[in-house]
Amino acid sequence: MLRRITTVILSITCLLLVSANNLEAKKKTFEELCLDILETIQSFYPVRSTEMGIHAYDPRFTDYSSTAINNFTRSLKDYEKQLYNYNQSNLTERQFVNKQLIKSNVDIALHDIVQIAWYKKSPHLYAEEIVNGIYFLLISNHAPLNERSVSIISRMEAVPRYLAIAKKNIEKPPQVFIDAATETLESGMDFYQEVAAELMREFPEKADYILKKSTAAREAMNDFKNWLSEIEVGPDTAFAIGKDNFDYKLKHEYFLDFDSDSLLVLGERLLEEIQEVYREYEKYVEQNHQNGQDSVYIPSCFSRSDILDYYNWETEQIKIFLKEHNIVTIPDNIAPVTVIETPPFLRSMISGIAYQPAGPFDSIQQGYFYVRPLPEEMDQQQLDGRYRYVHRRGFKGSVVHEAYPGHHLQMQLAGMHSDPVRKWQANFMLIEGWALYCEEMVYHAGLYGEEDPAIWLATLGGIRFRAARIVADVRLHTGQLTYTGAVNWMINTLDAATDSDKEYIAKEVRRYTHSPTIQMSYLMGKREIMKLQKAMMEKEGDNFSLQAFHDAILAEGSIPPALLWEILDVKK
Repeated sequence: MLRRITTVILSITCLLLVSANNLEAKKKTFEELCLDILETIQSFYPVRSTEMGIHAYDPRFTDYSSTAINNFTRSLKDYEKQLYNYNQSNLTERQFVNKQLIKSNVDIALHDIVQIAWYKKSPHLYAEEIVNGIYFLLISNHAPLNERSVSIISRMEAVPRYLAIAKKNIEKPPQVFIDAATETLESGMDFYQEVAAELMREFPEKADYILKKSTAAREAMNDFKNWLSEIEVGPDTAFAIGKDNFDYKLKHEYFLDFDSDSLLVLGERLLEEIQEVYREYEKYVEQNHQNGQDSVYIPSCFSRSDILDYYNWETEQIKIFLKEHNIVTIPDNIAPVTVIETPPFLRSMISGIAYQPAGPFDSIQQGYFYVRPLPEEMDQQQLDGRYRYVHRRGFKGSVVHEAYPGHHLQMQLAGMHSDPVRKWQANFMLIEGWALYCEEMVYHAGLYGEEDPAIWLATLGGIRFRAARIVADVRLHTGQLTYTGAVNWMINTLDAATDSDKEYIAKEVRRYTHSPTIQMSYLMGKREIMKLQKAMMEKEGDNFSLQAFHDAILAEGSIPPALLWEILDVKK
């Protein structure tokens, strides 16, 4: 009897050990599956991988041949089946969040390829990849230029074949896509010429080879541009992805529980509300705070170098303000963000300010904050105007959105996450929602003093602009507005009067046509963060800390804000 009991006990023990080992193996299998999925997506989108700091695929572009598309599609569908085997009961909380994220990555990649099929209708997709493929290699610090130049030249060499495939794929693109691609190709040809010239200066022994490859690439771009000028053009609304596809993205990319109809109603209501607030406050400012030109002493020694020094000084001052007011924790190992004039090779592509983050997977981190180039020579009137700008610290708002506590801080912290799944995420609703949230948050925190009517009016104007974007985003991509109709609607809605304002809106709306749902992500992301903050305040009461709340959000990476509710354990 004792022997039988012992045998039973041993058998049970073995079963428990096997069960435990199987559970551990399953856990490991899930982590490996996530890595396999990431590698497949990263391999298919090599330029995106370069931007993120993954350099295994640097020499090439995306292969949009039918064979590659079919293989990628099969892989994604297989991953969907494998992910189905994992649910909340057999995963840890962290793994379950990762499952939702990685499934979203798979679903959206598959949806973009199969349902929307951008590669069949967007020549701008190809033109942009040609430019970005070189640009991301140039700004990366992961290796010396002599090493990066090998991949740069390889990508230049790949351009003719890449565009030959584009010609086979594209059918009846809308005119707005042709216009965007043509402009990008024209600036891209200049860009390639400048890059080739720089590489030839650096590596004269390779000059002939570099010239040959860059010339062939530019000729292919010019040929593609000419081909686009003769292609059969699609309908005015051919850019629209349609209601079903828009709804799919809302649900699977942003985890939102409403569709495009509800979003449009909400966007129209938000726009109506902010229009009333903005116009009332605009009248108040006009009646009470129009004091004319500042009376400021302007030193004769003020120069353009002082202006550039001010930009970087202001960035450091905002960091100090955030620390002193306990708004957010800024770790000592945050990479530097350097404010510089937009480099010559980018000026045809970047007309205003822009932030370029370091790739989260890159070993060497450096953020760049591009500002409009200053004239080499400025007359006294120009210097006076610039000095007044410095005197009133006019760069604060730009720093808040682009650097601290906005994009640079948020994306640096996201890139520090140890989990590769989290590190890979770049959800616009968190990235852009956070930056927009920061604009209002720091105003109330006292960055501009007790009251600064001009800044508050600008803040309200930013909210109004983002509310109009929601409406334009939905109406464009559900076929309710043509490109021209959307431009006119935005001009009228935002009271754009000058030619420069109208031109800016036209370029903005053109971008909206090939980036559905990104426009709605700014204000919707901000609202989600504000709702989450309110819920946390109700939950924690007197123990609520704004700094702790911000730290908790930023520690989770660039993930959809909707997932933060379950992570932070608060109820909607």
